[in-house]
Amino acid sequence: MLLRPDPDPIRVSERFRLTLESTILELEAGAARDERILPLLEDEDHRRRQRLLVAAQLERAFRLRDLLARTARQPERNRLTVQPY
Repeated sequence: MLLRPDPDPIRVSERFRLTLESTILELEAGAARDERILPLLEDEDHRRRQRLLVAAQLERAFRLRDLLARTARQPERNRLTVQPY
């Protein structure tokens, strides 16, 4: 299910965006790793569950990529600087 794109992007911090990108990469790497294990599994039920795991990881990564596409970086706020004594 694709979410309808909003006309205005979701404003997020750089830190949140980096976390989102990192999570997507971890999910995709995990799915690739789990998919490589499939031929090693002997039991058909284990293979079925492994395929479900891969599908769930890729679905989650796809949804997060969709969210990422709808985001824009929030302008940096002026941070308070501490002056040394």
